Amino acid sequence: MERIFQTIDHLKARNAAYDPITLCKHLDIDILHLELGDILGFKTNFYGVSLIYVNQLLSPATARFIVAHELGHILLHQGIQPLFTQYLAHDHFISQFENEANQFAIILLLCNYYLTYRYEEAPEQLMEQIGLPTELRPLFLDTFEQLVENKQRLLHLLT
Repeated sequence: MERIFQTIDHLKARNAAYDPITLCKHLDIDILHLELGDILGFKTNFYGVSLIYVNQLLSPATARFIVAHELGHILLHQGIQPLFTQYLAHDHFISQFENEANQFAIILLLCNYYLTYRYEEAPEQLMEQIGLPTELRPLFLDTFEQLVENKQRLLHLLT
C-alpha cells in the first residue's frame, strides 16, 4: 500500500486534485464513454497516449470509480500490457494488479470525498458515495481499516 500512498502523494504535489476525471485532464488522458456490454471499463496505451474506456451505462459514481481504477493501472503499472498479463495466465499475478488498482481507486476517491464533503460517513455509506462495485466490499473494508490504523498517512494526503 505504500506505493499507492507515494503515487497519490506525487499527484498531490503536482496538482492537489483527487478527482479522477480532473486528474485525467491534467495528465492528458482521454476518457471515452461507450457501450461496452458487460465490460465496466479498460485502458489502452498506444505510443505513450493513454485512453480510458468506460461503459456509458454505468451510474456517474460507478463510472468515476472505474476511471480511478484504470488511472491506477496507468500510474502504477506502466509498461505492463493487459494482453501480456493474460498471456501469462497466472491468476495471482493478474489479481495482484487488479487489487492494487482497486486500492488506488478506493484511496483516491476517499481523499476526494473527504476533501469535498469534509465529514465522515460510515463505511457502508462511503462505499455507495464513491461508486464501489458491490463485489469489492471486502477489499474496501480492509483498505478502510488500514487507513484508520494509519490515520497520519491519510491526514498527510488531505493537508
